[in-house]
Amino acid sequence: MDNLAEMKRYLPEAAWAPTRQAIAGIVDDSEQVEKVSFTEVFGAPAYLIECVTDLAAVRPVDAGEGECRSLADEPSEWFDVAEWLDDGRFARFVTIGSVEGGPQYIVPRAIADQKRSVGLSVCMTAARMC
Repeated sequence: MDNLAEMKRYLPEAAWAPTRQAIAGIVDDSEQVEKVSFTEVFGAPAYLIECVTDLAAVRPVDAGEGECRSLADEPSEWFDVAEWLDDGRFARFVTIGSVEGGPQYIVPRAIADQKRSVGLSVCMTAARMC
């Protein structure tokens, strides 16, 4: 998904609202918020994880080790954003890899429940941020 209008077609408001808020803080023209390219403002699109094997694409960079691993392999605390959205119906992961930002991954609860590393990563990231 490369803009908010597209994201809204697939996700409920509580799942896309944080992205809208971030864009509104960057884009001056409120009419453009729906259409602006995520790649232009964040440096990457947003991805909806549709099956457990897609979790292999969700890769934090582990600080200090420089090692990339994925949520398909094991949990990690090294996400810039890892949170539950929409009362836990979706998990969102963001890794900021450049000045523009980085990709965000939206994981539906049905998939998160199949891979323990998703929920653990949200908890581990939250604990590291405290």
